[in-house]
Amino acid sequence: MGYENAKDSYLKNQVISASPNKLIEMLYQGAIKSVKIAGLAIENDDPKKAHKELVRAQDILMELKGSLNTEVESDVPANLESLYDFMNEQLVKANINKDKTLLPPVVKMLTELLDAWTQITTEIK
Repeated sequence: MGYENAKDSYLKNQVISASPNKLIEMLYQGAIKSVKIAGLAIENDDPKKAHKELVRAQDILMELKGSLNTEVESDVPANLESLYDFMNEQLVKANINKDKTLLPPVVKMLTELLDAWTQITTEIK
């Protein structure tokens, strides 16, 4: 089994055994990683890699958006939905124009959401 296959197998096992809270954390981490890689790809004039990573980050944002519990009587789900939509729009613009300057604010927002999520889930335990 090659390194890539072992890595894929390990990741699949992590996802299968993860709690719903851990899955959300993993999604945030994956989105942050993809946006950062896309920024480096733009810097290195690798538009195909940038496109691939930006689309991956967009897919993750749509997964996060789909996981929102809209039945909660709070502004939080609607605010998160708007934030995910905004970040997605920024990623689309960055992808079309290969503009890496749009990416750091998205990474910052995702990192803040990850930090808040981690804090909330830690307090629940």
